[in-house]
Amino acid sequence: MSDLPPCPTTKELADRLTAPLGSKDRFGRNGAAVLVTAGLVAAANASWVKGTISTFQDNQKLHPKVWDKLVAIARSENLKGLPEKSLPASYTALYALVVMKDEEFSAAVAEEDLVTGGASSRSLLDWTKAYRLRGTGIGKEIPLTLVLPDDLTPQQHKILLSALQETAAEFGAQVLEGKGGVKQAGLKADARKALASQIEEHLMQEIAAVVSGAPEELKSRFGIRSASDLIEGPKATFTGFFQNLVGKVKIEFWRQFGRAYLLKIARDFNLTDSRAERFQLKKRILDVFIPTWGPQIAGFDAMADEVLTTYMSK
Repeated sequence: MSDLPPCPTTKELADRLTAPLGSKDRFGRNGAAVLVTAGLVAAANASWVKGTISTFQDNQKLHPKVWDKLVAIARSENLKGLPEKSLPASYTALYALVVMKDEEFSAAVAEEDLVTGGASSRSLLDWTKAYRLRGTGIGKEIPLTLVLPDDLTPQQHKILLSALQETAAEFGAQVLEGKGGVKQAGLKADARKALASQIEEHLMQEIAAVVSGAPEELKSRFGIRSASDLIEGPKATFTGFFQNLVGKVKIEFWRQFGRAYLLKIARDFNLTDSRAERFQLKKRILDVFIPTWGPQIAGFDAMADEVLTTYMSK
């Protein structure tokens, strides 16, 4: 790690994070500036003791996973070889390049107007998804769900599948029963994890100051030191901590921390590989939380719908 810059002090690094939380400029106004910030984070990561890192992350409302991604960006040899004008301006887009395989990275750079200062993480992830399908005979994969009112007999199943395949063939497409999305599963999981990191940043914005100012006795009782511990921990600890903080008045918990809790659920939704678990998490919001708290808390329905649409649509 000899190519790292001198280790910054906590103040020097904090001075680079003065943009508002959620701002696209928080780590720098362009790709080159983000790389400088990432280099300082990597230098700090290599030199600061664990407690100093944890305290800094908490004070700056910087989730540990975002910290780790900045370290990975600083260590990327591929990014160091890019001209400044080709460096995407956001850390999420730079990280989308970091996680590409070497072959994919080279192909992406060779693609016209793809790896640029204005590239987004979504455009790069979508390109990677398409690239991984090349050579498989699949130009594009459209996930479809076929919903039936009743179970089919084996003969009906065969007739239906044959009819679907015949229709698809008119467009040069194939229907592959039970295989849709398999080749893209890994990239879809990566995209969900990237979204989970964004949610964690929003959660830090919602709860970091509250957790920092909470009584030490309460933090000790729940075995937490920072907002990051609550974000990473189980939902029961999350709700228990804040319910105790507001005096175990359930509606006050939902008034004050309902959005934070829904974001916590959305984070867990994007981190699990289980479709069944993702289905149950959405169902609980739709069938329990919205009917219960929507009529009692003004704006709850719209807030819950925004979380579902923005973070839990995949």
